[in-house]
Amino acid sequence: MLLVASSGAYVVQDAFSEPEKQREVKEMSDTFMPKIQELAKSARMLSLVGASIRLRSDASVMSAIREQIELGARMALGDGLDEANEEEASVALTMVEMALSEAGELFRNPDRGSNWEITDAAAMQAMGRSSKSAFIRMKSIAEMYPAMRETFSGTFLDVGTGVAGIALEAARSCPEIKVEGIDIWEPALELARKNIAESGYSDRVSARNLDVCALDEQDRYSLVWLPTMFLKRPIVEAAFDRIVRASVHNAYLVAGIYTQPADPFLALMANLRTLRSGGEITDPLEIKTMMEARGYVEVELSVTPIATFVFGRLP
Repeated sequence: MLLVASSGAYVVQDAFSEPEKQREVKEMSDTFMPKIQELAKSARMLSLVGASIRLRSDASVMSAIREQIELGARMALGDGLDEANEEEASVALTMVEMALSEAGELFRNPDRGSNWEITDAAAMQAMGRSSKSAFIRMKSIAEMYPAMRETFSGTFLDVGTGVAGIALEAARSCPEIKVEGIDIWEPALELARKNIAESGYSDRVSARNLDVCALDEQDRYSLVWLPTMFLKRPIVEAAFDRIVRASVHNAYLVAGIYTQPADPFLALMANLRTLRSGGEITDPLEIKTMMEARGYVEVELSVTPIATFVFGRLP
């Protein structure tokens, strides 16, 4: 760059000749710009897939807009989405919403540390909507385990309930279940109480501010959900001890941990997600060992693209 005098003032003039400038632009566009364009296109295609799934239950959108969304989703996935059943569509929607929400939050707050102190209401509600797939998966697992199916007529402890996404899905899909949600993040609990009050399930679902390490119930819960991806190792250990004491005979514990994909980039994102969520354990076999050490039997793993479920029965 050069400073050139002009009418008593200085102006900035590019030191490169026109051919040099063109070569510089070409070199830049030959390096990362095409890749950025491709990634931006992928992000938009992902949003179209998510929008298409959500419109399955919404007939109010203008037909011309719906047609374009459906066309875009088919351009992204072909006809596979049309053939997806309810569970597959739910898992797909969870993956989309989680990816978009996570990407947006990471872009806006790259300096956030190892915690889950999110204050944005829309982001918390989005995470709540996506989290309900965890209970859908639990019900799917229970189809193969009669003893686990029986827990759906007891009391379900939803640890880290957030805005009560899992708790409300449990109440919706299991008419006999009672759900107690606990969390220590009051902004999320405020939304949870509102969501519960508006749900029609307030007679069977509650949410309170309680650290799982302070849980003092005995012989109360038939089913417990523990999202270990939000907890440091000592807290997971203490939580297991409290949960054993609070569970009835033949109760099931389901512990969630982010799945470690084979793809190196996706594995990196899973590790980053765990660290930014406040957790540190990434190996589900470590969770399995902790559960077996506390008397859980028939401890098994169920792996999905997003989370791995480690579950077992307390005799």
